[in-house]
Amino acid sequence: MAPKAVMKASPKKPMGIKKKKEVIKGGGRGIRSALIKQQRSKAGREVDFNKRAVDKADEVPPEKRPGAPLKGGFPLKKWAEKFPDMVVDLGRSAWLPDNWGQGIKMTTPTAHSTGTGGGTLVSFISPDGRRFFHKCMVEELEGRKLDAYDGIRGQLRKAQLEFSQNLESAVGSDKELFQVLTPKEKQCLPPASDLWVGIISARRATKPQGLKDLIIVQAAFRASGVEPVWYVDEPSLDAYKKLGLNAKVGGKLTHARNMALKDAAKAGKACVQVSDDISRWEYRHGPRATEKGDEAANRAHDAAERYVISPVGAARFALAKLRAKNGPKLAGVYPLGSCSRAFGHAEEGRNHFILGDFFVVDSCDKKSDLVLFDEEMTLKEDYDFTCSHISKYGSVLRLNRMTIAAKHATNPGGAVEQRDKKGKEEEKNIDILVRKWPRAFHRNPTRKHEVVLRWPGSEVQPDADGADEEATKAAKKAKKA
Repeated sequence: MAPKAVMKASPKKPMGIKKKKEVIKGGGRGIRSALIKQQRSKAGREVDFNKRAVDKADEVPPEKRPGAPLKGGFPLKKWAEKFPDMVVDLGRSAWLPDNWGQGIKMTTPTAHSTGTGGGTLVSFISPDGRRFFHKCMVEELEGRKLDAYDGIRGQLRKAQLEFSQNLESAVGSDKELFQVLTPKEKQCLPPASDLWVGIISARRATKPQGLKDLIIVQAAFRASGVEPVWYVDEPSLDAYKKLGLNAKVGGKLTHARNMALKDAAKAGKACVQVSDDISRWEYRHGPRATEKGDEAANRAHDAAERYVISPVGAARFALAKLRAKNGPKLAGVYPLGSCSRAFGHAEEGRNHFILGDFFVVDSCDKKSDLVLFDEEMTLKEDYDFTCSHISKYGSVLRLNRMTIAAKHATNPGGAVEQRDKKGKEEEKNIDILVRKWPRAFHRNPTRKHEVVLRWPGSEVQPDADGADEEATKAAKKAKKA
């Protein structure tokens, strides 16, 4: 008989007090961690764990857990009988084949146990019901070396579960985000079916980190009931399809972006374009700083309500605001990972840079109204696209309180491989920008081979490290000289 669980839970709140949503640290990973700690507790270890997180883990039926076999495999209904000391895991090893299962086994304390560590073992269950504890044994039974491609479907299921748990267990939600909209904007809130989601990707389906990123983005949309289209390079098409993605050849970067825009227009939907390495979407809601300076902006940022949201919720929110404005057609997020400095400025930017990693273009009634990317450009195409929209429609809509977590400057593959150490490709594209929009672009005074978009007559809003303000000062000095 297993030792009695040692458990410490928080006291219940008195009746009559409205219970605030509990934030589970680590989201889906925190929930799995709590499940492991619970198993350690059942094995006789003194372990503190979050009772709410354990309850969330228990809500996931065994057949929906990442540890369950995806096809075939040893029947789950026989697990409890054959392995009473084990539960189906909420995690899954990246290399584990679809017909294998993964569980968490309790271990019995020994004379060497200190009472704090140990207590569990990750277990791999073969299709014929045998239990192993090491990858080498699984490979011996399979007769080959195992890699990430063997476990890709399992990782996608794991990512979808974790993403859903992250949203459920985090501060804020899509529903709460939509309450921020004005009555007019709420009337313009579109259903998810109004969105055509295109993920622009290249040369990342064969790299270990790239695989992980692709799975996270795909799972984020699937968890919201949307199946995105992947626009990829031709040599990598088979690799993307092997992952089970809805992929098509998009060609080079700007051609792929234009293809997504045209596909959305043909379907009569708004186009949402997304990079393949985004892991988080957030929104901050609160008043603008009443004083100037970074300290005041930081205080306003820290005091604001924080919403952890889905990409579909973020796109619907942006599109509702766009349609309520009845003018601009392009909306996007704040270009930095933190929007703290933006709290010293307006909540929205109407003539400011729209980052290419995540943006929404509203559907157009006429084909001639569709603004396309300049296919001469290989980098900084989002700067040119922003200017084209401002020129045609008078403004864009940048949501200065919405941010994403992306690796667009460091992730191997994609546009990163277009850059060279000497910056020649960057400079070539800067020359195109300056030629097309001579009054709008200034050199970034703090970052080499970078520019700052300062549309004539617009409010100065910081895009990166105060570069916009510095570039504006430099432009004024040059003009006086």
